[in-house]
Amino acid sequence: MFTVYFREGGDGPAHGTQQVAGSVVAPLQSVGSRVVQPFRDGWDWVTGLFDARSENERLREENAALRAKLSNATDQSAEVARLRGLLRLTDDVPSGYSPKIASIIGRSPTNWYSRARLDVGTGDGVVVNSPVVAAAAPGSALVGLITSASAGSSVVTFITDSSTRVGATVDGSGGALGVLRPTVGGQLMMEGVPREFRVRDGAVVRTAGFAAEMRLPSVFPRGIPVGQVAGTGSREVDTFRTIQVTPYVDVRTLSQVAVLAPTSAAAKRRAEG
Repeated sequence: MFTVYFREGGDGPAHGTQQVAGSVVAPLQSVGSRVVQPFRDGWDWVTGLFDARSENERLREENAALRAKLSNATDQSAEVARLRGLLRLTDDVPSGYSPKIASIIGRSPTNWYSRARLDVGTGDGVVVNSPVVAAAAPGSALVGLITSASAGSSVVTFITDSSTRVGATVDGSGGALGVLRPTVGGQLMMEGVPREFRVRDGAVVRTAGFAAEMRLPSVFPRGIPVGQVAGTGSREVDTFRTIQVTPYVDVRTLSQVAVLAPTSAAAKRRAEG
């Protein structure tokens, strides 16, 4: 048949049979194609759906893995920052004191809370009137004073408490001395600075080493940073300047501090008042 088909001309019987068969089968092929096409389309849709779901699941897993890595990196960054802060606390300590790292285990409920309980006490060398500092941009900064202590815990009263008074001086002012007291919103006010002292905005305010009222030795050693000058004001008739001070540390955010336990005879005398 193949020999006859290829040897005969285009109008031969074999070619004619092919044309007749093609004309008969073509409609059947067309109908079959139309019948089968929806099933093909349905199959393609189903397989595409499975592929999409598989791809979606893969992307979900990748996203979860990336979130885990990001969370881990964030936790590590926070831990690094915490450790760096602790290093600043232990490196920047006044002479005659030993830093005792403490965690805050209880807080007063007010917005600008005035007190907190720490997990260190007399068993760690902490005594009443031990200064308390926290990590800050300068290295460490004053945040309060131990006002009660037991063997395993102690209470710090913050410099934002209404009862707190701190003798202070201002860097670059030529020796200006004054007394810090808390005002609203966690800010401080420095009073008693004569007008003739020039105090610039942004200057560092530090403990002066004297008691607030009588210029006697203070429980706070000299030179601990407290905050920065936020503004000054006075009238022509005023004898003293009014200096606004922003503390370096927002006590609301604290979780760890360092209690400066006195070790030298001079530091112990300070703590005794």
